[in-house]
Amino acid sequence: MTDSSSLPTLVLLPGLDGTGKLFADFVKVLGSRVSTIVVAYPSDRPLGYDELEELARSALPQNQPFVVLGESFSGPIAIRIAARGLTNFKGLILCGTFVQNPFPWAAWARGLASFLPVKSLPRWVRAPLMWGSVSPGRAPSQMERAMSGVSASVIRHRIAALLSVDERPFLKQVHAPILVLRARRDLVISKAATRWITKTAASAQLIEVDGPHLLLQTRPEECAGAIVNFMHALQ
Repeated sequence: MTDSSSLPTLVLLPGLDGTGKLFADFVKVLGSRVSTIVVAYPSDRPLGYDELEELARSALPQNQPFVVLGESFSGPIAIRIAARGLTNFKGLILCGTFVQNPFPWAAWARGLASFLPVKSLPRWVRAPLMWGSVSPGRAPSQMERAMSGVSASVIRHRIAALLSVDERPFLKQVHAPILVLRARRDLVISKAATRWITKTAASAQLIEVDGPHLLLQTRPEECAGAIVNFMHALQ
């Protein structure tokens, strides 16, 4: 088996919670095959995509090749990094994410995001909205723990940011290989959002996995296999 010394480092950018804690089981599945860096965002400071990109870039390896994976909310940040032409950047992975506002019908509500009751919504409402499961009892328990430690104002700020984001100009500047992972049963990010990515980056490789929005958490083996294969092809 090939160990992590022969592959680029995988830099993982987290979803809406921003804690990076939800990557724990996925990293375990990767094991020694891939060296990883998990980026975490501040849980008590409302930061937009500009500030979060700067924070993510500060965590990148300086003297070794790397691949950036943006999950859900962090897709736009990963795209921005990929467009910078950084030394040692080898590839981009987009998992359950978007290049522009994935909810165009809700763009008008951006100014109301500060009033969203994101911490008081009942679990049965958060299940489909946050992690794509129609059954609250099947929602990953770690998601509850991760979200509980993040300020409601931070979550609202991130929701407002994604409602106005459009990184298509940046995506057009990405010349490295791109892997797009899409969940077939995603109730959060629509197929149209994935089509926007593949239309903008026509050379992107699309792989669909039978699972809900949180693919890395619910289908870690399938995702790890696809990612390791993608990274091997970069050699």
